[in-house]
Amino acid sequence: MGYLKQLGEKKWRIVYDAPPSDGRRRRQKTETLFPVTKAQAKLILAKREETVAIGKFVTDDVTVSTLFERFIQAKKVAQRAPKTIERYGTLYAAYIGPRFGEMTLSKLKQHHLTDAYASWLSKGKGGRALSARSVRHIHDLLRTMLNYGLRKGLVHHNVATLVAEDLPKAKKPEPVALTEEQLKKLLASSWEPTDWARKHGVVSAQSWFAPAVWFAAYTGARRGETLALRWRDLDLEAKTATIRHSLTETKAGGVQFKEPKNGKHRTIVLSRSLVEVLRKHRTEQQEDRAVFKAAYKDDDLVFAAPDGSPVLPWSFTASFRYLVDRAKVPYIRLHDLRDTHASLLGKHGVPLEVISKRLGHATIGITAERYLHVYKERDAEAAAVFEQLAS
Repeated sequence: MGYLKQLGEKKWRIVYDAPPSDGRRRRQKTETLFPVTKAQAKLILAKREETVAIGKFVTDDVTVSTLFERFIQAKKVAQRAPKTIERYGTLYAAYIGPRFGEMTLSKLKQHHLTDAYASWLSKGKGGRALSARSVRHIHDLLRTMLNYGLRKGLVHHNVATLVAEDLPKAKKPEPVALTEEQLKKLLASSWEPTDWARKHGVVSAQSWFAPAVWFAAYTGARRGETLALRWRDLDLEAKTATIRHSLTETKAGGVQFKEPKNGKHRTIVLSRSLVEVLRKHRTEQQEDRAVFKAAYKDDDLVFAAPDGSPVLPWSFTASFRYLVDRAKVPYIRLHDLRDTHASLLGKHGVPLEVISKRLGHATIGITAERYLHVYKERDAEAAAVFEQLAS
């Protein structure tokens, strides 16, 4: 009969009968597990005893390569986003696989990871050093893989948790935002014909573009959330939009609709001017429907190509890049419209929890950390006001 003993915070020792090494009598096996809770330790102990009972004792002598294959398969079964699976595969193929792929889990030690991280930071791959942020991404994948192995009984402990203090400090990028005047200039320019349109004597080949830019700027919605918006998600009378899906590209070049980033739907109140833009856009889209007739691909998308088909995310990004250049405003990415939305609201005193809800952050802490600089400015204003009141 096996038992467990606590050695420290999230550190447990389990003892159980193992298959005999000499073929005659059973022996006791001791393992130290970390970082695990008591419930997790009990579950691992039960799995060990079960494998012994059915004669399939599992050791951690599988390779890192085998662990990754099982880990990825589990993620596919769990229907993780294709982009996430693709990113895992890229990191493994470029760094983890060549360095550790043939190593067995029982031989993978803390110093192997720290040596690899130091090498990648100084030389990277092909002589190009990696950023601290990239190294931390690789570490996070290794840690997640080993946690999966721990839960499945493929490894006794997660060595990646031992190197947390040795990880390089990754500098988080500062939010980039336009001023009010710059944003107004950008939005006004979004209606102007592109150089291509002027050259061909047409108003625009992308009637969806300007309304999509306005929606992203006025709501703080992500690129994929904007492109996945359907008319049934809008209530223009009540002036609301509900973010229910996000659109992403697949490796095959198509698109896929999925849940928003944190898996939660959210409803955003729309301004009067944005509602007017959307009403005008709906009328123009109905004209496109009349032209294409039965050939119109009716997915009820608000921002769609003239034939109703989804707009590819890269196309939105490329068109926005040209818009920034055309409008002659400081360079920002499409994603920076979220930072612009949040920063301008914060500077005008909108509560942090309201901004967090509009952006769809999982917790208010994420919003506070990212836009702390805005609220420091507001805090300085508050101090000045109180100075006047108290003096």
